[in-house]
Amino acid sequence: MAAENGEIPIGGTVAVFALGPIGLMAVAGARLRGAGLVIGVDSVPVRQELARSYGADVIVDFTKQDAVERILELTGGRGVDCAVEAVGAEASFQHAVKVTKPGGTISIAGYHGRGDFVAIPRLAWGVGMAEKTIRTGLCPGGRLRMERLLRILQGRRVDPTRMTTHTFPFDDMERAFQVMDKKLDGVIKPLIIF
Repeated sequence: MAAENGEIPIGGTVAVFALGPIGLMAVAGARLRGAGLVIGVDSVPVRQELARSYGADVIVDFTKQDAVERILELTGGRGVDCAVEAVGAEASFQHAVKVTKPGGTISIAGYHGRGDFVAIPRLAWGVGMAEKTIRTGLCPGGRLRMERLLRILQGRRVDPTRMTTHTFPFDDMERAFQVMDKKLDGVIKPLIIF
């Protein structure tokens, strides 16, 4: 959904902020849509490696360098065609706005469930005149979409099981949700076996 909403052009540039399960699949989606440069932003080494395996060309560790400066440097100062915000944090949303070039798209896949407002950096937004599109959405379902996604899995174009870091029996489902919710034990994605 994040890659589709991002309207990534063939050969386009993409920055994905946060490389958890949503961000990792946004990296895979960007690559499937034909992105020419995919930049992943995260500080967790195992997530960085997974992002590379899903198609990220460059990883920016925001604890070691300014992510906005580095992305602008990688794009010759122009910014990216699409920035994906995949965590639901105001700081990463603002960074996504800052690195998106005029006419580009900010695709929000993260859940912004706290606070009354999300601040948009006015100048980076081009004071509203830079034609930067902000698109949001929850992963849509439906039979036709699921058929398309299953074709990707059946064709072995994407292997989501690489994200599985924990396995739980069905009877331990509550524990699996707790581990995922609290991000315990380095979890990326738990798998519940029926």
